[in-house]
Amino acid sequence: MKTLYEASNAAEAHMLADLLKQQGIAAEIHGEHLQGAVGGLPALGLVRLVVDEQDFPRARAAIDQWESAEAAHTPAAAGPAPRYRGLKGFVLGLALGVGGMYGAYRAPAGVDGTDYNRDGLLDEKWTYALSGRPSMLEIDRNLDRKPDHIAHYDLRGQLQSSESDDNFDGVFETRSRYRDGNIVISEADTDGDRYPDLRSHFKDGVLESVEYLKPSTGRPLRVEHFKLGKLTFALVDTDEDGRLDARLIYSPLGDVVERQAAE
Repeated sequence: MKTLYEASNAAEAHMLADLLKQQGIAAEIHGEHLQGAVGGLPALGLVRLVVDEQDFPRARAAIDQWESAEAAHTPAAAGPAPRYRGLKGFVLGLALGVGGMYGAYRAPAGVDGTDYNRDGLLDEKWTYALSGRPSMLEIDRNLDRKPDHIAHYDLRGQLQSSESDDNFDGVFETRSRYRDGNIVISEADTDGDRYPDLRSHFKDGVLESVEYLKPSTGRPLRVEHFKLGKLTFALVDTDEDGRLDARLIYSPLGDVVERQAAE
């Protein structure tokens, strides 16, 4: 099996699966049950369409055709003169006004920061909206004159998402989401194949579990559970059949003290 498409949500995944089915291509939806765990946050690569490798070229062509059709602009068909022009004009004006205020509220109004190595460039750069709230933070941690950590803030000025280049190769391989200022989930592509293979879950900003994912299916091969930063137990898929079949219990020093069959 091979990952074909990362859907923005389960509804899109099912729609595309039906589209492929009409063309005689069987597709599986992986990670649908995980989306609910993230609450109202975007799927962040959780929901994926997976097909057999032999079907991948045809399936990829079908998805490309669908994406091209979605992007194409279709002009509205001519019709009779609209009624209630005054009301429509009022609604249009109201929408434009609200949109203008929203755009002005979000528009960058100022930049501030710190130049740690005094080379004339801000190594920590804050961008602010007209309201004075922070909208983005860019940090050059290794001082190579390129940002390697970028954080985005919502309309309340609270941290919403971030991406990081943690090996400083120019690619942002780690992406995280936040709720009420606390990190909720973080995903990393550690092997450079464009698909996350390490997913960490947090509660109130505290690490709870880490999933080691099989890139071809998006399913976990190992799930480690933590308490106060220490590994307590792990669930392992020993034969890579998609089922976590073993449970390893760890001592406070990180040694395996017991091995059980997973329930």
